[in-house]
Amino acid sequence: MTLEPDDIVWAFDGRVGRDGGLGAMIGFYVSGLRELLPSGVDSDDPFEQIVAELSDDPTNRMLSNPRLSRLFPPALANETQADEFWRDSIHNQTRARIAAADAVMADLGAFDGFVPVRLSVVDDWARTLGALRLFWYAEVAGPERLAEPEAEVIESNPGLAELVEWLGYLLEDLLESRGMCLATGQSLDPDQFTASGRGLG
Repeated sequence: MTLEPDDIVWAFDGRVGRDGGLGAMIGFYVSGLRELLPSGVDSDDPFEQIVAELSDDPTNRMLSNPRLSRLFPPALANETQADEFWRDSIHNQTRARIAAADAVMADLGAFDGFVPVRLSVVDDWARTLGALRLFWYAEVAGPERLAEPEAEVIESNPGLAELVEWLGYLLEDLLESRGMCLATGQSLDPDQFTASGRGLG
């Protein structure tokens, strides 16, 4: 049996304020991402966005923020080529990350307690949870791609270390649940979830 886009492949446990906590983290993350987009461009017109982006280089803004720089590792070892890659790709990557985060926020706002995640948006959830983990991992390990947190940093930031671990657990659980649903062709039961009454956005 093949799953449909609206079939449910995972559920986020949003009870006891976890939905609000995740939503607040996503809001902070998205506000950081928006700093990488050209300022003063509110239009959704793709042509206007392209024109604004051609004259905007977000590389230095990205590199000056350890959390954001963790999200955009250099694809090339050569510094000049890496700069060109960043200049050409950061805007598109940023818009894609914001769109994924918006999809997650819509789900969080639509349900109370356990939040069902449909196949059509599970990649948005995975992308957002993975990015949040990297975003906060930079606080304990620094911005370098292969940097590892030092024991004394973890000891002085136990809450932050637990947050990073929790986000990693969520991502792993999501991937396992999605894989199981796809392998068996079975959706989670939609009747297990309670809509918030605020709609799906």
